[in-house]
Amino acid sequence: MAGCLGGGGDGGDGEVHFITDYYNDSWEALWGDLESQFEDETDIQMNIEEGGMSGTQEGRLAQLIQSGNPPDANTSTFDQVADIWATDQLEPVDDVVSSIEEVNGELSTGGAFLGGDTIYQIPHGVYISNFQYRADIYDDLGLEEPETFQDILDNARAIDESDEHDARGYGLAGMPTGKSQDEFQVLLASAGLSGLGVRWSDPEARDELEVYFPEEEVTMVLQFMKDLSQYSPDPTSIGWAESLGGWVQGQYAQCYHLNAWPVGVTAQTAEAQDSDALRGLAEATQIMAYPTWEGIDKDENWLSAPAPDGYHIFANAENTSDAKEWFEWVYADSMEQTVSFYAADPGRFLPSYTDVLSSDAFQNQDIMQAHPHLLEKLQYVQDEIWANHYGSVDEANISSPEALYMQRQWFYGEMVNRVVTNSNTVQEAYEWGRGKLEEALADAKEQFG
Repeated sequence: MAGCLGGGGDGGDGEVHFITDYYNDSWEALWGDLESQFEDETDIQMNIEEGGMSGTQEGRLAQLIQSGNPPDANTSTFDQVADIWATDQLEPVDDVVSSIEEVNGELSTGGAFLGGDTIYQIPHGVYISNFQYRADIYDDLGLEEPETFQDILDNARAIDESDEHDARGYGLAGMPTGKSQDEFQVLLASAGLSGLGVRWSDPEARDELEVYFPEEEVTMVLQFMKDLSQYSPDPTSIGWAESLGGWVQGQYAQCYHLNAWPVGVTAQTAEAQDSDALRGLAEATQIMAYPTWEGIDKDENWLSAPAPDGYHIFANAENTSDAKEWFEWVYADSMEQTVSFYAADPGRFLPSYTDVLSSDAFQNQDIMQAHPHLLEKLQYVQDEIWANHYGSVDEANISSPEALYMQRQWFYGEMVNRVVTNSNTVQEAYEWGRGKLEEALADAKEQFG
């Protein structure tokens, strides 16, 4: 496949270097087809490099930028490129997004990303956090949907101790970066405080952030994760990709995840393997808002807004105009072509454009026809979890360059890793993490003013 996985080439000579974590077998085939068509029509050469999931792509980006040879584009959540944006190294993409909206409907994500009226991300989808569980195992063991953290723990214990199933009680992410960080931050929000450990000094003025990392609540969340780890496969082996593989293999019956991603991967694997067992597993995977700490109402949850994921174009790259042409070509051609991007990774993303999810092209995909449960769960994530479990607390919106900078400080995930590996006690991990938090916020204020 021309260009794809080209050994990390750095672009140049009319070649668009694009780093992406939108990559599996289906993506690879799709990128290859579109790449060939685009090159035939435009004579613009593409070099599409697999970048890896959150926690791995950042190092590659930093290496290229520091060498003075940034890629032309990447895929990531916006916080992964916050420092790049803040130093004027991202290219505005308003014109591209406008063209895409004409075909796919308006953005559902609120538009601009800290740029006022200027857009710096070509959105693809949003990530909405939730809780997923095996309804078949729940039914067999007489378990009820959890309402609190304690209910999750009790269910995990019951599943783990049962002789009826091989699945472990919970799949806890314990790698020091990536999913463990996200899970920890969502648990903090579900306990009624900022997942980043910061808040506005003055909620009315909203001009300065301060550390807010209360010992009681933070250690409570860390202890909960430590307790869950005893009912999980080795947490240090679980990150984003591994969590999906573990779900498909039936390794555990409860987990934190995004959108309907485990459902989609299971459904896709079921069709690839023609497996009725996996079709049953996809159907049994249920999704709900993540439970809260006891005494915390859903309206006290500090989840503020879903994380938008999409494409960024680097202002100092060699072929920014060609990169813009590429994204406009692939997304503004037709609804059917746009839908093919969601078909490559079913359930992973909730589309960012208002007309996509309800379109005939989306709902008539083979995977959606074979697994109507998947479409139902995506609609539930949008209409129930996003609509009713996000944005309840006004002061939880700490949107700012400093907050984006904090989002990519990996010490949050390392705190979890230290606790589940018994490298630190819960108290030691908290004290270490608080020190890192204070340092990071000071650095953010110095960097962004």
